[in-house]
Amino acid sequence: MKMFCQHKTNPSILGVTVVLLFLLRGTLCDEPSKLQRKLTARLNPGCRDICENNTAITLVHIAAESETDTIHYVWDFTGKPTILVALTSKRAEFHIDWAKLMESNAESVHFSEVPQYTFMAVINRIFQYDDANDRAMLDDGSNVFVYDPHNFTWNRSLLWSNEKDAMMAINAGDDFLFKLNAYSTKDHGMNFPHLLHSSNSTQIDIVFNNITNRFVNPRFAIELLFVVSEQAVVGSEFEVTKRKTLDDEHTPGIFEIVDVLSPGAFTFSAGGFIEYRPVSYTHPERDVATSTETRQSQPVTVQSPAAALQTTLAYALYGSKLDSLLVQGMNVSFGVSEDGFYRKTNYTTMTFQVGYGMPPVEELSAFVLIVAGIGIGIPLVVLVASVIYVCVKKFRNQDRFQLQRL
Repeated sequence: MKMFCQHKTNPSILGVTVVLLFLLRGTLCDEPSKLQRKLTARLNPGCRDICENNTAITLVHIAAESETDTIHYVWDFTGKPTILVALTSKRAEFHIDWAKLMESNAESVHFSEVPQYTFMAVINRIFQYDDANDRAMLDDGSNVFVYDPHNFTWNRSLLWSNEKDAMMAINAGDDFLFKLNAYSTKDHGMNFPHLLHSSNSTQIDIVFNNITNRFVNPRFAIELLFVVSEQAVVGSEFEVTKRKTLDDEHTPGIFEIVDVLSPGAFTFSAGGFIEYRPVSYTHPERDVATSTETRQSQPVTVQSPAAALQTTLAYALYGSKLDSLLVQGMNVSFGVSEDGFYRKTNYTTMTFQVGYGMPPVEELSAFVLIVAGIGIGIPLVVLVASVIYVCVKKFRNQDRFQLQRL
């Protein structure tokens, strides 16, 4: 005789599980992050006459203070867009000689104490190129139109800050849009690609919106220059690494993160970095359906840095000393073969962050671990309970049969 056991899931158990998931998610999402640094933001500090009621002049200084030190973020749009990250003692102050800065003079900005470390990222040039063979690569043979951001007229449309967050939006003719954020805690950004930031990094989001197409098959690329307070020596260079993420919980379909590390970062964990996911979006509503890829070149050394960076915050801080520092550059291009080129949507993006130390590492969130545990645990418990039920019932039937024979 064969015995069959039919197991039915208890609706009340299922309901309790669903409610528990929602409660856990709410608890985890609402749990406040620990404040790691206190932010203080200032617009055009010390600038009076020439900056008054002038949204075309924008330099934001953010002091991110911890118990032991201060990280200074400077978002400078007075020359070529430059993002500065400087680690100092708590006492150090940032000063600007505005008359000299507007003339692009050397050492027109300085700290009251020599910073322990500085890292700068400069958006040096923007390229629109003709991708005639749909290779999605900018090379020496491409027909290129060059935009010099130093010639842009910037309009600051938003600046907001408190001790936890700072945000700025700025644009050049509604074509080139920039959004910058600084944070006091470790968390993910609000918008795709939801980069994981820490209190040691600042995020930059760039949008190329409805720019005139100058070629039949247009694509865009940007040239980024990196300046660190590390001496330029033979064999010293930035390193590009790609690492896989554990899951795509925050950026669906993108399992890779690109880190561009200064020598100090990957040698002593005390350098600077740029980090981004190799994804660009072709529509303001960012999701998997509107995503494409990015590609980057290898960093190369910039010749005569003081001359190349004369209209940047880097020259204002270091002047001719730039020629002895490590200065390298790389290109990042947007798009992948057969995605329709820029003209398909006239919209493309890049999001990256600049920071001190090592980039924060992605981890599986507690909610994902709990969901995975429940997803595996409940079927396992049901299976074990079913086996025990079958075994117990079988033994009882055997005992009953033996009693009947006696």
